[in-house]
Amino acid sequence: MGRDFAAFFAPFALLLGAGLIAVGVLSVLGVHFLASVWRERIALALGLALIVATEIAFAFSGMSLRFLNGQRADVLQCRQEAETNFPLERHKNSPIINDDIIACMKRNGYEWTSDHWRCGEAPVATNPFCYLPTKGFDRWLTRLQMALE
Repeated sequence: MGRDFAAFFAPFALLLGAGLIAVGVLSVLGVHFLASVWRERIALALGLALIVATEIAFAFSGMSLRFLNGQRADVLQCRQEAETNFPLERHKNSPIINDDIIACMKRNGYEWTSDHWRCGEAPVATNPFCYLPTKGFDRWLTRLQMALE
């Protein structure tokens, strides 16, 4: 999810979530706003879910986390190294630079994968969506960020 979208969406989602939570909490205290108690309980659950989802989207929208943004930076660094190592291959449709970028990413702890739909659109070595970290937690978090992207 983009940073601008999250900044626009977050205040409205937080207000709506807080309102739903207030309806649910007031129901517990005996003040009823909806037709039935179970609807007020659902409002409480939806409010909590909306607040949590907004916080996750807001946290992943910035540059504060290393994972997907770091992966993009690693791809660019590997591309620069490959083009520096093979300057005559830069403007050719040569697999040498692509192979060197993939090897560099492997050395940095990533593996090539074409699971993400954005990789399917452009399965090239410079596409950060075509890589996943090899470490378990990093891989899980990067997949989550890719899904929210």
